[in-house]
Amino acid sequence: MIYLVAKAAVGLVLPAKLRDLSRENVLITGGGRGIGRQLAREFAERGARKIVLWGRTEKCLKETTEEIRQMGTECHYFICDVGNREEVYQTAKAVREKVGDITILVNNAAVVHGKSLMDSDDDALLKSQHINTLGQFWTTKAFLPRMLELQNGHIVCLNSVLALSAIPGAIDYCTSKASAFAFMESLTLGLLDCPGVSATTVLPFHTSTEMFQGMRVRFPNLFPPLKPETVARRTVEAVQLNQALLLLPWTMHALIILKSILPQAALEEIHKFSGTYTCMNTFKGRT
Repeated sequence: MIYLVAKAAVGLVLPAKLRDLSRENVLITGGGRGIGRQLAREFAERGARKIVLWGRTEKCLKETTEEIRQMGTECHYFICDVGNREEVYQTAKAVREKVGDITILVNNAAVVHGKSLMDSDDDALLKSQHINTLGQFWTTKAFLPRMLELQNGHIVCLNSVLALSAIPGAIDYCTSKASAFAFMESLTLGLLDCPGVSATTVLPFHTSTEMFQGMRVRFPNLFPPLKPETVARRTVEAVQLNQALLLLPWTMHALIILKSILPQAALEEIHKFSGTYTCMNTFKGRT
């Protein structure tokens, strides 16, 4: 135990060796736009061998694929709704036949409807759970077995800090992200005895993408939204460093500590003062 703590402390001071990506085939769900597109760019810049993009909108997927190819990296796209189990398994088979084995899986696809429970349509609630949570079950089941055989693989979950600290007006999103966090926590522990295969969970603060367009916090200069480029860069670095958990920005660690020690009444006042209590009132994002 003391050795592991000391090793972690040294890692904070001395730069660690980054994983070579030149032999890795990367698959990114929700890869056509937003953070997914930035992840594709970042993996390409860092030398990934092949990049595969999944998504539901062909126009965005095609544009991103062409951009990555112009960077000199082999790139393919497939239309796939990760919330559809059979579609995931069928598309995964097509990927293996056309591209080869996937060694880095990035579960990035997500939707948000931005409504309270009573204002939410039942089908919309189910859609969030199917895509944001169950989709990760299906993609991981599709690609993890081969990673275990090869003893080479990495599962990445682009989650959200809302998995640990929920807000009103996004009950579908917060619930699905909390479930996905538990899924990854269990999966990461389950992979401890699996040589060469590991996992990374990324929990970013509000990021300036179309998905959360219109969301407003009270003090934007104090709590500015993250740039997709920053989230992508730090995510790929975490993969290269084999980092299990990444909170963005680092100040989110303080939020988690405060939530664990403060009474509920104090937390409610913080929500109201910071504006997170009403931040979804102006939400206009896409689903």
